[in-house]
This record gives sequence, C-alpha cells and structure tokens, in this order.
Amino acid sequence: MLISERLIDDIYEAAVVPDKWLDVFDQVGRQINSIGGILFATNRQFSGYTASPVLRRIYDDFIEDGYAALNPRPQRAIARNYPGFVGDHELFTADEMDQDPAYSYLRRKGAGWCAGTVVQAPGGDLAIFSWEKKFSDGAVSSEAISALGPLRPHLARASLLSGRLGLERVKAAAEILGLIGLPCAVLSHSNRILATNTLFDLLIPQVVQDRPCRVALVDRRADAMLRESLSQLDYQASPRSIPIIAAEETPASIIHVVPVRGAAHDVFTLASCVLFVTEVSSPAIVSAQVIQGLFDLTPAEARVARGIAAGASVQALAIKAGVTVGTIRQQLKSVFAKTGVSRQAELVGMLVGSALRGGTKDAAHE
Repeated sequence: MLISERLIDDIYEAAVVPDKWLDVFDQVGRQINSIGGILFATNRQFSGYTASPVLRRIYDDFIEDGYAALNPRPQRAIARNYPGFVGDHELFTADEMDQDPAYSYLRRKGAGWCAGTVVQAPGGDLAIFSWEKKFSDGAVSSEAISALGPLRPHLARASLLSGRLGLERVKAAAEILGLIGLPCAVLSHSNRILATNTLFDLLIPQVVQDRPCRVALVDRRADAMLRESLSQLDYQASPRSIPIIAAEETPASIIHVVPVRGAAHDVFTLASCVLFVTEVSSPAIVSAQVIQGLFDLTPAEARVARGIAAGASVQALAIKAGVTVGTIRQQLKSVFAKTGVSRQAELVGMLVGSALRGGTKDAAHE
C-alpha cells in the first residue's frame, strides 16, 4: 500500500475539517478495493460517525432497521485488543459470519467484508475505523491489512481531536478551544502560542512555558521530543505524541501534536499545529493497544511496555513471547527512546498515571 505525504496531510486536515475524512476514506479504499470507509467516534461529549457516501446510505439503513444493535464486530474487535488493523476472518469463523443476521444484512446491501482498527485513549475516548468491501469481492487480504498498519498512529491522533469536535466543521479557533474539553493550544509557525483554552492555561507555567523562542515543556526529556516534533512537522516520521512524567501537583499526561493541513488553515489562521493534552490519571495500566497508539510503538514494543508496567521481568516476558532476553532488552531500549524515559520506574509511573520514585530496578540492565 502506498502511504503518500498527501494521505498523511489529509488525515491531519480531517482532524479539524471532518469533510476531509471522505478523501481519506477514498484514498485508502482505492488501494484495498473497498467501497468506502467509516469512522465511529465516542467520548463523554459526543457519539456519532462519518462515512463515505455509499457506506453512509448502508449504515443509515443498518441503524434504522435495528441491525446496528446486533452488530458483533465492535465488541469482538474491542475484546481482541489488537494494536493494529484486523479483518473479519481474524475475528469470526466462517460459520459465525454465515449465521449472523448483521452480516447477512450487510451482504444483502452490497457489503460484508471489512478491515478495521479500534483506537482507545486513556480518557475513555474511542474511535473505530473500518473499510468495507463487497462480499462478492472476497475478504481483505492479510497483506493489505498489514500494509494499513503504518497509518494507525496518524489516524489515532486525528480521530481523537475530530471526535472531541463532534465530527462537525467549526468556524473559529476560539469556538474549537471552548468545545474540545481537553487542554488545547494553537501554535504559530514560529512555535509560539496563538490561542489557548482555560484548561491549557492551568498547565502554565508548571507543565508548559511560552518562552520567547518557542513553546516548551518543563519536563526536559519531553521538551526535547517536542522540539524535535515541532522542527519536523513536514515529515511523516516525526514524533507526534509525547509523554510527560507526573509531578507532585500534575498527573502523568500525553501531549499530542496535530499539524494544521490544507483547509484546516481556514479554521486556524496562521497556525502551524494544535497541541492538546490527555491525562493518564487512571490507576489501572492502559492496554497495549493504547500504548502503541500513543507512542508509535511496534506491537511487540507495546507488549513489552505494558508487561514491564504490570511488574513482569525481562526474563518472564522473553519466555512468554518465545524470544531471547536480549530481544526483550532491545525492545525495551526502543520503548525508552520513543517515550523519552530512561528508567523502568519512569515508564511504569507514566503508564499507570503516577510518578514512581526509586525502589524499582531498571529492567533494561537486568
């Protein structure tokens, strides 16, 4: 699958201009022979979906005729908790699909096969992406599903912001910042703050500082990652989700960098990007799926990160994964590099939402 710079730009543009999701659905759909794509988003403020025209007609009827309540896909995908894309054949047996009324309905309507992914954030936000194929065209191939993987981190960040905006186009930065319900700031092309909401203001100066040269983070490791991200906004591979270690008065959190692309400039005039913050305040350890989406980890790295947070040793993780201790150590070092921490205690504190100070050995050196 060809993941172009235009596609990545369109994904981030769709975060603020939801009409752009239609272009994203079409670009991906053409490459996997799909009839269209759909995004479901839900959070404490909003629940709804946007879809390609063909799929919107199908799913409007799907909901109206009562089959959405019977649809087993979302529950099965969430339960699978896989940090990537999956197809129907990975969630159900052929007999299960043949006997399911929701599948029968979709097949009659000209759909019936899909490739999708579930994106969950620590604050409870949930997004589900799915691209649908005609049943007569056969299932989405395993190769095509794997090729969708690199899109997932970009889709995750954009869908979180888009879901908070209710999948509706808004007209002014002030309106957006008032509605989003998350600490949020708009940055200029010189990386200075143009506008903030009240929630973001509460983070200044303890967490964020608007310095003369650029916006900065008090956490030095996180600030280094932010500086790199801001300097590479035009590059697809730059870091976009940055962990901030908990302090005495502030919980662990993630600051997300969403570039302003295309028509989004109509909303955020003179802006280069939008920063918004999600707290990791739950005492429970977030899932490997959430960890992978937040920090752009590989599935293996995400499993190692969650295992360490749950108290597992390097040796135990190696045995469970069927790999060498050296492999786990290397994956853990990569996790440290991507999350901006250097010790196991810092990683654990970040993932469980509270700073742990000392008392835990550094597993990378066990």
